[in-house]
Formats: sequence, C-alpha cells, structure tokens
Amino acid sequence: MTKLVFWTSDLINLINYKVQNSKPRVRDVWNLKQKIEKQYILRSGHKPFGHSVVIDRAKENTFSFKSKNILGWLPLQKYTNKKFDECMFETANLLASKGKTIDLFWSGGVDSNATLLAFNELGLQKQLHIIIGGKIESPELFKKIIKGRIDYTWVDSGVLNELTEVADPSKHILCSLAEVDPMFGCKSTTAGKGIVPKSLFDCWETKRRYFSSHNTWRWALNFKGDKVDLDNYMPFIMQKPLEKWLCNHALNGDMVYYDLTHEGWGDWYETGEALDAPSQKYYQKCKMPLRDFTFKITKDRELSYNKPKVLSGVRLTTTKNKFRVIAITEFGDIITKDNILDYDWLSFLDLEIKKPKYKITELNYE
Repeated sequence: MTKLVFWTSDLINLINYKVQNSKPRVRDVWNLKQKIEKQYILRSGHKPFGHSVVIDRAKENTFSFKSKNILGWLPLQKYTNKKFDECMFETANLLASKGKTIDLFWSGGVDSNATLLAFNELGLQKQLHIIIGGKIESPELFKKIIKGRIDYTWVDSGVLNELTEVADPSKHILCSLAEVDPMFGCKSTTAGKGIVPKSLFDCWETKRRYFSSHNTWRWALNFKGDKVDLDNYMPFIMQKPLEKWLCNHALNGDMVYYDLTHEGWGDWYETGEALDAPSQKYYQKCKMPLRDFTFKITKDRELSYNKPKVLSGVRLTTTKNKFRVIAITEFGDIITKDNILDYDWLSFLDLEIKKPKYKITELNYE
C-alpha cells in the first residue's frame, strides 16, 4: 500500500489509462470515485479540471487515491481568541523554530508582503531564502527589506518551469502563500469561472477541508531530488495559529468573500492584470487583517490598502515541458514519469466504497 500526499493531473491521466484497461471492478470503482470527487471540486467553487488532489483532512471520506494529510485537521469550531498580529508572529516563529533555511515564495502582493514583514520584524531575515518569479509587485519593499539584507533567488524570466526548481524541500522549509486567497474567502481563481456556489461559507469550508492543505507543493514541481522531508512542508496560512484564527473569523461572520472570476474583473485570464477593473475597489475591502498588519509596520497606506490584485501565477510563463514531479508519497519519495514503473500502480488506489459522511450538493456543471 502506498499513500500519497500530493499528485498531479499527469499521474491521474497515467492511472486512468491503466484503469480503463483493467478489471471491471477496478474500473467501476475508479470511475465512481472520480464522479464523487467532481462534486466536491464543484462545491469548492472550482471546475473539475481546476484541481487534481482531493484529500479529506478529517479522514472520514475516501477518494480515488490512498492519501495522507500531513498538516492535521482543525475542526470548525470557536478557538481561544487571539489578535491576528499575534498569530502572524507566532506562525513566523513556528517556522523558524525548525532551525532551517525557509524557502519563502514572494511576489510583492498583499499576502507575501505581510508574511515577509512578520519574519523581518522578528529579526529572522537571516533564515530566509526569498524566491521571486517574474515582475516584482512591490519594488520599494524589495529595495528596503530584501536587497542586500536577505538571501534571494530571482527568476526574472518568469518561466514557471524554472521557478519551480529553485526550492529544496529535502533540506529547507517550503513556504508559500498559495493557500491565503482561499483561506481568506476567495471563491476561486480562474479555475472556477462559471461556478456559482449556493453558500460561500460552505464553499470556504469545503476548500479548507479538502483542498487547502497541499497547494504549496506545486511550487516544487520541478524539484530535482529523489526525496523530500515532509516535515519541511509548512504553508504559512495553514499553520495552527492562523487557521484557528480564521475559523473564528469565519464563524463570527467577519469574512469578506470575493470571487476572482466575477465579471467585474473583466478578461484578465491571460495577462493576470486588470489594474483598472471595477472589482479592484471591492478587493480593497478583502483580507483586511493582512492589510492592517502591513500598515501597522510600514505606515504605508498605498502599500497596505491600495495595492491592486494581480494573478501572480497567471503572469508567469509556461512552456510545453512537463513538470518533473507527478506525485509525492507518504515517505517523501518523488514519483516521476521515469520511475513510475518502479511502483505497483494498483497500490495507489483506494478501492473501498463507503457512504460519504459529508453531504454532496449537486451543481449544474458538465
């Protein structure tokens, strides 16, 4: 039996080909579970091709692959009240306490700026290795805090395949802000265009439970090693201090939900930029705790409250070359197209059928 902590659509396609030419029971169970996954993906505000990994952090429901959640699960409930600033600093200290270099992906947007400032305020800059791809969104912060003070790698070409080979999760902490948008109430990025959830709160909780624990792995898709240290996987917003705070935030009714596929953003799906879009004004009301945190430190109102939303990932350049990593096992082993034959592909599959404990909402999308 081989449990996976992460996989890509490339693995799904390879397995699907084998399954469709396999025994009827294997094929039938696989096809059924793929349909079940589709409903969870829709419920999360995305189209089925927008996600490839579905893992139940609560360990109640099973899906196509035998999987392992390495972040643990925090039930949706009220937790001890703490100030947001306190949780930011507690999380930065938590990552630093590992005593390792922290590979921090930084774009210069609202999320990564607040995170960078948290580390910097605690004097932890010597532990950071900043990774940047393409155009920097906050050049003034780069000059003031990073350049000449913090180790960094800047893939100025903006080529995604090059950017995703920089981090070393075998030795360093892997930290990105890929989960911040969904955890702060974003319905979806471009992958959810046309999907309208019945409840934005339910959409948020579905993402938190099934999809928000593994997004940061995508920033190591071209890692050249054969093994990663799973203990090094530490997406910033998914650490306990901040996730508990966000549970309180949502349950208190303070979450400001937003949709990056709303028509107010216009047609920004190819460029990732829509600086004058009407929705930019509404976005300035979103993620206010991060904005306030940044302002308290910088006293820069423009940087904190007026910075426009940019789809950093969309602006990166993709190539025809496939990513090297197609899956990561529970032992940290890297699976690639070159070594997939070393594994028994059937051992990846969860062929157990049991009634879902999480109600599925039917949505109109095919």
